[in-house]
Amino acid sequence: MKKRDKYIAIIFLIFILFMPAATVVKNFLPESENDSSEERDVLENNGALRNDDDIDTEAEEQEDTSSENPEENGFIVLRNDLNNFTEGMFLRKSLIKMNAGLTMLMTGNSYIGSTQLLIGKDKWLFYKREDDGHPIWDYMGINHYSSNDLIQITLNLTETRNYLKELGVDFYVITVPNKEIIYAEYMPDTIVRVDEVSRGEQVANYIREKTDLVFIYPKQAFLDVKENHQVYYATDTHWNQKGAFIGLQEIFKEAYGTYADLDSVKFDIHSEAYAGDLALIGDVADKYSIDTVYSFDLSTADTSQYRDETALVVGDSFSGFLSMIAGGYYSEVHWIDTSQFTMDMVEKYDADVIIWETGERRMDILRDVNLLTK
Repeated sequence: MKKRDKYIAIIFLIFILFMPAATVVKNFLPESENDSSEERDVLENNGALRNDDDIDTEAEEQEDTSSENPEENGFIVLRNDLNNFTEGMFLRKSLIKMNAGLTMLMTGNSYIGSTQLLIGKDKWLFYKREDDGHPIWDYMGINHYSSNDLIQITLNLTETRNYLKELGVDFYVITVPNKEIIYAEYMPDTIVRVDEVSRGEQVANYIREKTDLVFIYPKQAFLDVKENHQVYYATDTHWNQKGAFIGLQEIFKEAYGTYADLDSVKFDIHSEAYAGDLALIGDVADKYSIDTVYSFDLSTADTSQYRDETALVVGDSFSGFLSMIAGGYYSEVHWIDTSQFTMDMVEKYDADVIIWETGERRMDILRDVNLLTK
């Protein structure tokens, strides 16, 4: 028994000394292109990345590490160094994959030990990261906005609309429901909904009651078509191009009084074995390459809906597909990440329309950011 314990202690000691040393060596070596290529393919397929030439990135945000307190500065630098070291850990992906496989094996593929990934029914994967909007709380209906929050959101959007209106620019807002809201039937039974009205629907109801803003929350439109058309990836956080098409059509219905349904246009199939960002996060892409990738055929767009206008599509990763679909309906479309948008871009691009997109889990930006100061 003592000899066995000694061997275990030696092996453990070798492991904890070897891993940091191997990590240091690894971080000095050129990065493999395989992983970055795979991740880029995923981003392009889910709309988070379309083409570098299509994304306006005039300035990159960097974390401000300046502070009047030298000790605080030192802590921030140390924290960032530790985070970078951990992210670059030797065999990190292999160890994550081994842990995921072991956990899934022991739970009959019903659970994975991850702070980001939740395994649902029928191989549907969901996002549960707590520091990225907490989508599970949205699903449960336990994080509703206060009255003051709703007033601030409405004030921000109304002031922006009024300012742009004076410039002759239309302003339309769309909040994309979290996937859990639309495909609740695939969520684990262990997660109970307290209130089926999530924050997105709460804000939409409030704005419709109090204002004449064009604010789209296409929950019902998705529920109406999902029996015949899948509008979100099962293995990804994002909607697919069918979902983005419906989103744009909901905007057109509200803003212009026109609408085209999914059956009136064509979508090409690029892949039927796609594994999305959630599958990559959990390192289970080999088991979850099950999604179909659709690509909207722009030539099938209804010409009667065409707008001889320039549209700026501003938003997060969901807006990538929205800007692609919009390309079939506006004469010119520019896709701008929310963090990069500034009001002088309205004049720069001679914009006629701004479509402001926000994923439901990131709705706090509508409350916390005054768009007129960007």
